[in-house]
Amino acid sequence: MKEYRIMMNDEPGALADYCEAIAAADVNILAVVAVGGDTASATILTDNPDATSGALDGMGASYTVAELKSAKLDHEPGALASFTRGMASSGVNLKSLYIMSIEGDSATVGYTTD
Repeated sequence: MKEYRIMMNDEPGALADYCEAIAAADVNILAVVAVGGDTASATILTDNPDATSGALDGMGASYTVAELKSAKLDHEPGALASFTRGMASSGVNLKSLYIMSIEGDSATVGYTTD
């Protein structure tokens, strides 16, 4: 799975423009995190990387793409803390982290690294 990090203006409708372009390419957005401020960005996961890139390229978007990795964790207090500490102790810099699903006693996280 690919993660798209889109740099955008922090103004009304900016995120809608990107979502509409992706939808027009018949792509389903699976997850999104958007943060505004001095620099605004949206991080999006979709079900069709090629069409997503085409939609973003077609509107002249400024974006990066990273490979999303995944891990299965126990669904219990401290599991995410242990995972992130283990990554840090191994010298791995996490760039993003998602809780993708929780099913019974396990949780699946998605993440990108340097």
